[in-house]
Amino acid sequence: MKLRKIGKRNKKGITPIIAVILLMMMTVAAAGAAFFWFVRMQSELQGGSESHSSNLAETISTRAGIIVADLDGSTLNLYVKNEGGTDIPVETGSSHPTTTFTLQEAGGKVICSTYLDSSHASCSAGCGDSIDIGETQKIAMSLSSDCSLTTYTNNTDFMFELDFSGHSTAGGAFGK
Repeated sequence: MKLRKIGKRNKKGITPIIAVILLMMMTVAAAGAAFFWFVRMQSELQGGSESHSSNLAETISTRAGIIVADLDGSTLNLYVKNEGGTDIPVETGSSHPTTTFTLQEAGGKVICSTYLDSSHASCSAGCGDSIDIGETQKIAMSLSSDCSLTTYTNNTDFMFELDFSGHSTAGGAFGK
């Protein structure tokens, strides 16, 4: 009669079971790591989207309208109404954010483009403040240097545009 070694037979049967268990544990660990990575990436993307949508909604709800544009000598008086849902900043100075002023001939040729309260468009009223929702504010600029209109004859038409630091844009026309 032959004697069999029982211990050897059991070892051969356990090794495949341990291998399967180890493979299943590695699969579960990899799936868990992938899941947590995906959740983290999704939350970061969602936070960026929410921030972008709130900035977009604020920009869309901002609207400025020019009610009156009047040239009095070398002073351009603009009456700007905030027709949107957020305050409009009227920033001065050359560093960003700032309100820029562009002046053109009626034919489209640009006369000057500058920021408010520069040597070309010195601001005497309404600059440095915000235009509140529903408010009408006078912005008075003394046009000189490159923006001077003294060389133009009477009955000349001009166009202008104000960019309120990227929050809103308003434009219009006036005559000399």
